[in-house]
Amino acid sequence: VMPTDLVVVRNFITASEQAELKSIALDYFEQGILVANSRGPGRFRAKIWSTPHCTDFIKILGDRIIKQFNLNDYPVDPTLGWIISLLQPGAQIHPHIDKYSYDQEMRAKHLRCNIMVSKDDVSGNPVIAGQAIDIAENSLWGFFPSEAVHSTDVINTSSPRIAYQFGFVVPQDYQFPV
Repeated sequence: VMPTDLVVVRNFITASEQAELKSIALDYFEQGILVANSRGPGRFRAKIWSTPHCTDFIKILGDRIIKQFNLNDYPVDPTLGWIISLLQPGAQIHPHIDKYSYDQEMRAKHLRCNIMVSKDDVSGNPVIAGQAIDIAENSLWGFFPSEAVHSTDVINTSSPRIAYQFGFVVPQDYQFPV
């Protein structure tokens, strides 16, 4: 059983696209483009929306997400935008809800669409509304981080967990296409 405000699209990216995304993330990490996230040790990210680091390849995947979830009319989230997230072994995302000023001002909510690039084992799965969700590598998952507590367990592998996150501002009544 999954939370109702969650959609998972298995095999959203191909193995070659996965390899390319992993290569980009590890290269950006080595170059220092991914910076330490102050919310916990071993957490690194890069806000790439509207930067030279948002490659044409990443934009193509973003366009595919926009088409998948019918997001043509909705703006990219102005707070986080699109990010690359890398969690080193031993790191974790603490339980939290993302609250932004536009939630109230625009009577909107935040939609985040994530591509699981690498996780190695179940410790890399997201935990949404208290429930660990088994997200296979190469899958896309969309949910509302402004509405649900979300986190991860401690990453218990020898390699990092890598996810690409694409954020959008959607109206309160937005529903995932069926």
